[in-house]
Amino acid sequence: MPPTPKHRDVAPFLSRVRDFFLGRSHKTAHRFADTVSRRTQPHPDIPRGQLDSFSQSYFARDPRRAVRQPIDLVEEHKRLLAAKEAAEKNAEPKKTCDGEEPVKTKARKKPLPTPGNYHSWEGPD
Repeated sequence: MPPTPKHRDVAPFLSRVRDFFLGRSHKTAHRFADTVSRRTQPHPDIPRGQLDSFSQSYFARDPRRAVRQPIDLVEEHKRLLAAKEAAEKNAEPKKTCDGEEPVKTKARKKPLPTPGNYHSWEGPD
């Protein structure tokens, strides 16, 4: 085994003076390659679960297979809106008993009251 390299530090006399004034032995905050763990780690060897040995639909219960790719929320929202618009286009208007199409009116919903006391920052209304 090759000898351990000497790490950067102050002179031995200054090291003893520093330790005296610190009241303890100084531990450097520097990181050196031989004192930290390696960056490349081997891939984990995951043991097979107890549900792998069962047949039929038990494979679906293995949580390792439940992991999916992340969903892009913006694209997913656009896709849902497009599907909703397509469904509205394809939906036939409901007809009344007379066979006529009902007149659509936009009824305004009354806004719900704000709970608690309301304070207007712009002044009295």
